[in-house]
Amino acid sequence: MNALTTNELLGTVALQTALQHAPDRRLPLSKAFLVLPLLFDGSIRGTLKNRRSVVVSSKDLILSRPEAFTAVGTRFSDLSLTSLNTILLACEMGMAQLVDGDVVLEKVIFDDSRPARIGKTASDIMGAGPHLATLLREPAVDLYQTFRIAL
Repeated sequence: MNALTTNELLGTVALQTALQHAPDRRLPLSKAFLVLPLLFDGSIRGTLKNRRSVVVSSKDLILSRPEAFTAVGTRFSDLSLTSLNTILLACEMGMAQLVDGDVVLEKVIFDDSRPARIGKTASDIMGAGPHLATLLREPAVDLYQTFRIAL
């Protein structure tokens, strides 16, 4: 995805999707920063939105599709500022709120019932939400180690 389309507004769609499918509609900041690197990559997004995909864990996905997940660490670094701006924008829009180190969904702004209205990429991102939520149920430490993200 090029830099013109990987922006904070599309990031809020991704963040909303992740929060909608997260337990209690909340994610720790450490996991919220993983949303954009995972959903802004077309190959990973395609895998996660595929209804036939069975997502058990991040390690299983890496074993089944290593080529898709090799650059998550690099994308994490590249998108860290965009992720931060996305979280701030979501809070400014009233969509999310920061509570005790967690990003909490306050209201749903983007609706996927009419895909033509939000665009194909946003619709694909919303379709990947359930499988992304399965991944994000793993402990943050394990996710960062699995994706080889060094802080």
